[in-house]
Amino acid sequence: MTHRDHAQEGGIDPLLLLRGIRDANYHRPGIRCLRLFSADAPTLRELAAEAERLRARHAPSLAGDPGHVTAWTGPRGRVEQFSLLNASGRCDDFSRDHDLSCFGKRFHHRTRYPALSALAEALPHLVNFRVNVLGPGAALAPHEEHSVVRSHTGTVGVRARFHLPLVTGPGASLLLDGDLHHLEAGTVYLVNHGCVHAAENAGAADRIHLVWDMLLTAPATEVMFGTGPAPEGFTRALVRAVRPEGRRAVARWERIAPRVSEVEARHVGFLDPQ
Repeated sequence: MTHRDHAQEGGIDPLLLLRGIRDANYHRPGIRCLRLFSADAPTLRELAAEAERLRARHAPSLAGDPGHVTAWTGPRGRVEQFSLLNASGRCDDFSRDHDLSCFGKRFHHRTRYPALSALAEALPHLVNFRVNVLGPGAALAPHEEHSVVRSHTGTVGVRARFHLPLVTGPGASLLLDGDLHHLEAGTVYLVNHGCVHAAENAGAADRIHLVWDMLLTAPATEVMFGTGPAPEGFTRALVRAVRPEGRRAVARWERIAPRVSEVEARHVGFLDPQ
């Protein structure tokens, strides 16, 4: 997929989108990162305030603890995760964050955190919805997951990951297949987690992101990449391309074995809710 395809105004052709994410998942030229929405100032302030209240009231899971679902990524320092979409309502319950299902989960604290709840409700077919915190000096080592997945019915499609930085600074960085990025507060990004990726907070304050995964069904793709109304409090980005700020070579990384081969992914398509 070309730079022009990445940066075009209006909606992105769904087939080109799925193929672009797929190609980068297998470390070919494709879609690694796209800018999708910008939060208006009141929405960003309220989301950040609710995230701080949530952190004060609830216990997180710690990614560095043995047995944590992301411990394999080699966390360094204080890496907190607050899981907001699950069956139990506990923010330290990460047990279903990566089960590829959007059923049997809900946001349990709607009245206490209305802005977070409203955003989650505007996003079809969520797999998870989390507040992720990197403390000063914290990092996730280079690792590789997979955005190309196989549904329960055998369909090959995409589970996409999105980041919305709420609190960040110039010392926060994200690495995607060697491209070095700084994600701006208040902007929603597609981040292709099939790339070799790493995160670091070299700043003196916490880096706080909302992070969520969605099954790219037809409705979810229309909300995130189409031309219809954006979630309330957000506007669609006119220029979607995200230019890296530099390059950093990665010699070694942790890896989950792929469940879908590149040959099988030739016919990538929309997933059904599951």
